[in-house]
Amino acid sequence: MTRTKILIAIMSMEIGGAETHVLELCKALQKKGMQVYVASNGGAYEPELTECGVIHYKVPLHNKQPFNIIDAYKALKKIIVTHDIRLVHAHARIPAFICGFLQRQLNFRFVTTAHWVFTTKFPYNLLSNWGEKSLAVSEDIKEYLIEHYKVPKDNIYVTINGVDTEKFSPSAEKAIKSTKLELVGQKDFCVMFTARMDKDRSLAAHLLIESAPLLCSRYNGLSIYLIGAGDDFDSVQVRANSMNEQIGYEAIKMTGAQVNIHNWLAMADVFVGASRSVLEAMSVGKPIVAAGNEGYLGLISEENLPTAIATNFCYRGCGEANAEQLAADIITILDMPREKRKSMGKFGREFILQNYSVDKMANDAIKMYDTVLSTACPVPVNKTDVLVSGYYGYNNSGDDLLLKSIVQDLKKRREDIIITVLSMRPKETKAQYGINAIYRFNFIKIFLLMKQTKLLLTGGGSVIQDLTSTHSLIYYLGIIRLARRLGVANMLYANGIGPIRNAKNVERMRNELSQVELITLREEASKVLLTDLQIKAPKIIVTADPAFSLSTPNLSAAKEELSEIGIDANRFFCIAIRSWRYNPSGFELNIARFADYMVRTHNYQVLFVPMRPSDDMEISKRVMALMSSPAKLLEHPRNLDSIRGIVALSAFTVAMRLHTLIYAINQGVPIIGLVYDPKVQWLMESIKQPFYVTVENARLDILTDFANKILADYDNIAKSVKAAGELSQTLAEQNADLCLELLDSRD
Repeated sequence: MTRTKILIAIMSMEIGGAETHVLELCKALQKKGMQVYVASNGGAYEPELTECGVIHYKVPLHNKQPFNIIDAYKALKKIIVTHDIRLVHAHARIPAFICGFLQRQLNFRFVTTAHWVFTTKFPYNLLSNWGEKSLAVSEDIKEYLIEHYKVPKDNIYVTINGVDTEKFSPSAEKAIKSTKLELVGQKDFCVMFTARMDKDRSLAAHLLIESAPLLCSRYNGLSIYLIGAGDDFDSVQVRANSMNEQIGYEAIKMTGAQVNIHNWLAMADVFVGASRSVLEAMSVGKPIVAAGNEGYLGLISEENLPTAIATNFCYRGCGEANAEQLAADIITILDMPREKRKSMGKFGREFILQNYSVDKMANDAIKMYDTVLSTACPVPVNKTDVLVSGYYGYNNSGDDLLLKSIVQDLKKRREDIIITVLSMRPKETKAQYGINAIYRFNFIKIFLLMKQTKLLLTGGGSVIQDLTSTHSLIYYLGIIRLARRLGVANMLYANGIGPIRNAKNVERMRNELSQVELITLREEASKVLLTDLQIKAPKIIVTADPAFSLSTPNLSAAKEELSEIGIDANRFFCIAIRSWRYNPSGFELNIARFADYMVRTHNYQVLFVPMRPSDDMEISKRVMALMSSPAKLLEHPRNLDSIRGIVALSAFTVAMRLHTLIYAINQGVPIIGLVYDPKVQWLMESIKQPFYVTVENARLDILTDFANKILADYDNIAKSVKAAGELSQTLAEQNADLCLELLDSRD
C-alpha cells in the first residue's frame, strides 16, 4: 500500500508552542504510516524530527522579506513536485500565503492550522490563507476565524495541543538526578516559567520578577527559573539582574532556550504560564498559576478549567494579570501541605491523559485530511471560462442569491464550466457556491486571470448606474474595458441600467457598452434608457432578473424557522426596508403606523426582514421601536435560502428591496413596492401590479389602502402575481442560454 505523503510547512522548528505542536504531530503521523516532510527554517527540533523518520528541508519561511518569499516559493515547489505531494498542511501565516499561491499552480490539497488570533490589520490580512479546511487549536480561535476572517464554520475543525505524556510525566523527577541540570538548592521551593521570551509572550516573566522580593522574603532560598529566548530576553535579563541585586542572591535565573523542558519542569513546585507550556507542566503533575499576556485565570482547578480550555490556555478575556495577585496565588500553593500540592498535580496529570494526548491531536488532523482528500479537487484559479463581475461578497442576501442563480443556471446547462467570481469576500464566496473567487480589488490577480478567460459576465443587478457613486460605475466599466483590451468577450447579464445623473458618466458608458458583444436586460425600461443614451451594442435583449430562475425554497424549513422566532406561518406579513439617504423624515413613522394598523385591524403578525444587515438592521429596529404593537425581526436567518422560504409563506410583502419583491413574485405572494430607485417601479409595472408608491409618498392612508385592496381580492391578485413570476422565470432562463452561445462562439 502506498504511504500517504504530506508536507508540513512552518516558519521554523525552534523551541516554541506551535513548533512543539508540529513536532508531536509529525511524530504521531509518521507512526500512523504517513510519510511526513517538513519545510521550515530549521531549529532545535530538527534532530528529533529526523530521528523518527521525518524528512526536513530548510526553507526560509521565517519572515516576509521579498527575497526569502521568492526562495521559499521555489524551494516548496521543488519539494512538492519531486515527491509528488498531494497534501500540504501549513502552520503559520507566511507558509500558508506561499502555499496558497502554489496550490493554484500545482493543484494539491491544502489545509492549515490556526495557533493564534492573528491580526486582521492591513497588510497582514492580505497574507492570510486558511486553505480548504483549517484546524483551530481552541473554540475561541475558531470563532475568531469566523468573525474576523469570515472563514465558513463548516471549514473549521477544532483540535488540541497534544502532549507526549510519556516524556512529560511525573517519572521525569527520577530521571532528573542523572542530568546535568544545576538547580540551586533542590530542597528549596522552585517557581518556573517557560515560554518564547517575546514581548507578546513574556508578561508573566516580568510579573514574576516584580513579585520576587515578596516570595523570597517569605521562602528562604526560593528560586525562580525563566526559561526561553526571544526578542524580549535582554529586557527581562536586565530586570532580573537588578532584582537579584536587591534580593541579595541569584533568586531569578534565566536559562535561555532549552530542549529538555520535561526535565526542567520536573524540578518545579509551581508553574506559571500560558498556552502549551501549561499543558506540559500539568502532564508532569505540577500545580499551575495561569497567567499570560492575554489574561489571568489564577490557580487552575476543576471550576475554572472549562475557561482555560475554551481559550486554549491563553485566558483571553479573563482579566489582566498583576504581580500582587500572582504572588498571592503562588503563596497559596506553596503554603499548602505537600500532599495537597501533589493532589493538584495529579488532577492536572489525569486531565491531560484523558483529553490532550498526541494520538487525539493526530486523529483530529487525519479526520480533516480524509475529508479534504475524499472530495473533488478544486479547479486551480489560473484559468476560467467565465469571470463574473458584480456586487458580490458584501453580505447582501439579494445579490448573493442573484449570484447563486447565475451559477446554478450555467452549471445546470454545462456541468464542467469553470466560473470565477470577483468578490469582496472570496473565501466566503468559494465556500457558498463551490466556485473559484478572487478579491475584487486585487487588480494584479484580475489581470493575470483575465488573460486566461474566455468571457467576462457583468451582473446581474444594478451595477451600471451612478446613483451609488461614480467610483462604483468606473470600477465596473474599467473591468469591462480590461476584458475588451485582452480580447475577452463581454456580456452584461440581466442588468438593470441607471439611473445615470452625470453627463461624463453617460459618455463613459457609451464608450464601453457600445462595444459589449451581448447585453441582456431585466426590464424594458433599461432598454429604453440605453436607446435614449444612444448606446447601440451589437445585441441587446430584454429578459428578466436571474433571481426569477431560483428553485422553490424549502418551505418546511422556513416554517420551523418562523416557529423558532415566534411567528405563526399562517398569518404574518413581511416588511423589508433599507436605510437610504433620501428617505423622508416621516417615512419610518408611517411604516410603523401601517404595521400597527395591520396588527390591530387584520390580526397579522409583522416580521421585519433585513436583506443586507449593515443597511437594513438598524432602520428595522427603529421602526419596531416606534410601533405600539409587537413585531419580530429576522435577525439571524439560517442560510441564504431562509429569506426566500419565509417570504414565500407570508400573506403579502412590503419591500424597498428589489429581490425581496422578486422572491414574493416567484411564489405568487402579493406585494407592495416602496420605490426608492426606478428599478422597483419598473419591476412593478413589468408584472402589472399597481400597488407601489415612492418612499417620499409612502403615507399611512396609501399603504393601508393598498393592503385592504389586496386582502379584498386576494386570490385573484395572488394568481396574477404567480403568472407573472412564471413568465419571468422563462425569460430569466434565457440569460444562461445566451451566455453559453456567446461563450461557444469564442472557441
